[in-house]
Amino acid sequence: MKLALSNLSFAGFEYPHLKKLPISMGLEIFYEFGSDDYWNEVLTDLYPSGSSEGFSIHAPCISINLADMEKQNYLAIYKNLFIFAQKWQANYVVVHTNESLVGEKYTLQNLVKQRLLKILDLAALYKVPILIENVGLYNKKTLLYDQQDFFDLIVDLNANALLDIGHAAVNDWSLPELIQSLGSHLKAFHLHDNQGIIDEHLPIGQGIVDWQRIFTNIKIAAPTAIMVFEYAHVTLEQALHNIDIVKTKWLDNEPTANTPIIF
Repeated sequence: MKLALSNLSFAGFEYPHLKKLPISMGLEIFYEFGSDDYWNEVLTDLYPSGSSEGFSIHAPCISINLADMEKQNYLAIYKNLFIFAQKWQANYVVVHTNESLVGEKYTLQNLVKQRLLKILDLAALYKVPILIENVGLYNKKTLLYDQQDFFDLIVDLNANALLDIGHAAVNDWSLPELIQSLGSHLKAFHLHDNQGIIDEHLPIGQGIVDWQRIFTNIKIAAPTAIMVFEYAHVTLEQALHNIDIVKTKWLDNEPTANTPIIF
């Protein structure tokens, strides 16, 4: 099972901490937290040999809101991103469906779907894989796609997905069922915990998520998916210590033919 760490806690001048990442650990960066010049400098420093295996990119989620009808420049931004992703041979680019919401639900869902189709077509030109992430929180009125809507979107687009466990937990989704139903569409996960109220990005084990059920179903339904630990406000030492605990407790035990699916 491939593991990666998000740079959510290591933006700006904090990036040198990432030079201490184990060689086996991948890295996912928030692209819009720096310019191309910044990232070219950072990645050259992190990968002096030019090898960036396990590298992936989180697409802009502040400057781009696919559910905003007034925002028309999203394809130009994605084009620049895909050129950068191609240069650094990113494993994939994570795409958010929406951020804030203003308008009628089904109209916005159709708008986002049509825009995602254009993004997928553009990504294909640059040979950059796209993963669509579940976003939005029901208690902040930003949830455009509920659990069934998200499943339908991925299947209708015949797209691949990144399932954010923390977002789904706040929205009280039935994660075992969704993991099993999406199956081979799931190429990566964002792993972080919370208390079920706000999106806290806590290390695993500090919230309410039932990780035993989550990892059992992941290992059965999406065993090759990349596990991205997306923690906020942690040191590298804290993140790696927590990941070691997660590996020992849940990830290192492979399921057998008799392992039951836990719903």
